[in-house]
Amino acid sequence: MNLLTIDTAECKKCGICVEICPVSVISLSDDGYPFIPEDNEERCVLCGHCEAICTTSALKHNHLPETNFIQNDKLKEITSENIGEYFRSRRSIRAFRPKAVEKPLLENVFSIVNFAPTGVNRQRNKWLIISDQVIIRRLSEGVIDWMKTIVSANPDIAQRLGATELIASYEQGDDVICRNAPNLVIGYTDAAYSGGATDAVIATSHLELLLPAFGLGGCWAGYLMIALKNSPDVRQIVGLNDSDAVHSALMVGYPKYRYHKIPSRKKAQATWL
Repeated sequence: MNLLTIDTAECKKCGICVEICPVSVISLSDDGYPFIPEDNEERCVLCGHCEAICTTSALKHNHLPETNFIQNDKLKEITSENIGEYFRSRRSIRAFRPKAVEKPLLENVFSIVNFAPTGVNRQRNKWLIISDQVIIRRLSEGVIDWMKTIVSANPDIAQRLGATELIASYEQGDDVICRNAPNLVIGYTDAAYSGGATDAVIATSHLELLLPAFGLGGCWAGYLMIALKNSPDVRQIVGLNDSDAVHSALMVGYPKYRYHKIPSRKKAQATWL
């Protein structure tokens, strides 16, 4: 059976599905209907673009679940002005209310994040979503312990990180690593996947931008991310090993405070050719 089923009564033979296929596996038959030649079937990346673009719903991809129609009435609420204001008002949140984010809410968020683009539709992103405060404290402590080792072993790196100052702050009771966040999200892929870093960063950026729409906030946990990449001991705390490559870490929770103004930014450094 061909990968595509075509309702010949509805198909307009417009060829749009052929034109938009990102890997060019769709052809038109002699009578003008789209199909995927058998030699091309293994190259199909199951992105669903062909079915999603069909103006008459005449095309069905047989290896994909049933698709949903875009709810255009909801999209009418989105304008360049209000989405621009939404993006500009995004802030990195480092002060959180002492309340864990409910699992169903995070599941809803990730059901949307799951639509972030991945290289050739590989969809290989993996997530660790942590709400256990014991584990979060162990991660903070593990990062500090790792920093203590690099102060003597790699003083140049330690200086760039400001490790000595971070250690001192942590030992005085200030969690400068995970900021007492009620939740952590760690993005990773199989280490063997060459596109993992790009895919995970794109998806994590989608996540951070999406959080305020759910009353949440986030901030990239840079020190944790660096330690997870470089310390087997820190990775072991959350059950990761050398076959896993960590690409992102985000603190997530309910913001303790609300911002009322948008700070200025430098002018974009763009070269127009």
